[in-house]
Amino acid sequence: MKKILFAVALFAVAGTAMAQDKVVRKARYIKEEIQNLMANTQRSEKETAQMNQKIQQCLEMLEPTFTSPETKKELANAWDIKAQVYKYKFAPLLDNVIKKEPTDTAALAEYIYTALDAMEQCYKTVQAQGLKGDKDPYTTPNKLDVVRFRQYIAFCGQMFFQNGQHAKALDAFSRWMKYPQTYTILGADAQALAEDETTPQIAYYTCLCAYFAKDHKAFMEFIPTAREYTQEKSQVNQLYLADLMEQGDTVQWLKVGREVVAEDPVTNEGIAQNILAYYFGHDDSASAMAFADEILAADELSKIGNFAKGVVLMNDKKYEEAVKYYDKAIEADPEYSDAYFNAGVCWSNHGYDINEALAGKKMTTAQFNEAVKPVKEAYAKAEPYFLKVKELEPENTHKWASRLATVYYILEDKAKQAEMEKLLE
Repeated sequence: MKKILFAVALFAVAGTAMAQDKVVRKARYIKEEIQNLMANTQRSEKETAQMNQKIQQCLEMLEPTFTSPETKKELANAWDIKAQVYKYKFAPLLDNVIKKEPTDTAALAEYIYTALDAMEQCYKTVQAQGLKGDKDPYTTPNKLDVVRFRQYIAFCGQMFFQNGQHAKALDAFSRWMKYPQTYTILGADAQALAEDETTPQIAYYTCLCAYFAKDHKAFMEFIPTAREYTQEKSQVNQLYLADLMEQGDTVQWLKVGREVVAEDPVTNEGIAQNILAYYFGHDDSASAMAFADEILAADELSKIGNFAKGVVLMNDKKYEEAVKYYDKAIEADPEYSDAYFNAGVCWSNHGYDINEALAGKKMTTAQFNEAVKPVKEAYAKAEPYFLKVKELEPENTHKWASRLATVYYILEDKAKQAEMEKLLE
């Protein structure tokens, strides 16, 4: 009796498995009907509605077969059918992109992702079941599609980005970047895709989307590859530093910034200025000096490097030495107004310090006149620098007029002093 019941149970299980496989074969038949309808580009609205109904019917039939343990021989077939049907779903949307017509980008992306995942699952099922030769009619055509569909994901990323949908664009571009590792069906072709020459460029777009989407983790994942995008190297570096600053990682920001400036002090002058502003803002003259020396080691004629060193020396009241570096900065950029101004301030401060040292000393008139000569000489040296600032920034009166008024007061040129003071009224 027990043996009879056991045999009946086996029969029931086998019947269920056969039923699931039969469902898959029925779904393939419907898929072929859909394919025929798709081939008719002149189909009526009724036929289009019929096709969409069949697509929905086919997918609903298939869904239970993927998780049912009773689906046996036809599991790979089921995944392949799903992949083909989703290709039919995204084909008209992709045509809109090619024709530059409005399309549902979110739906297009979803259908492409689903088709790709189904082809990957089909391949894994083929491998698990050891299907080869005629028993595997899926892998070769699907592999060709998987290779081809990568560009479609890039299209989706681009469209999402243009629409300001940065999180979705990030998802698309991230999928593109991870493509060779995600789809094992690629086999040996994965390496070629990983070495695609556009990879650094796509990595840059991925980081750009991650930055706008505030996804620092994703940003840091792809920035090493993005930094290989030499055509937009400056923009990549600026983006990297902006992300680090927003994260409050000043240690890494300074490290990366200094490396970038050392590679090309001229192109990255703005970055150098930001770093120096940070050091000066934190009263870190030692680091500012070290950084200036790094810049000058890479380019001894660097405008910003020489200016920075001048600022450090100026803050240390080494005025005459500072002027030498300001002069080098001016040599690199004859219209560098700030360098002229600081050089003038250095000579003025140098003269002021000499004058302060005379205070309280008992001297005859002749001795005093002799003692103040270096003071007047220092202010006289400041005059041409401030006059150059006047020439470069004529509208910025308060910047140079007050300084020149002091110079002319020391030089006892009352007419010019009055002229400058009138400008300040």
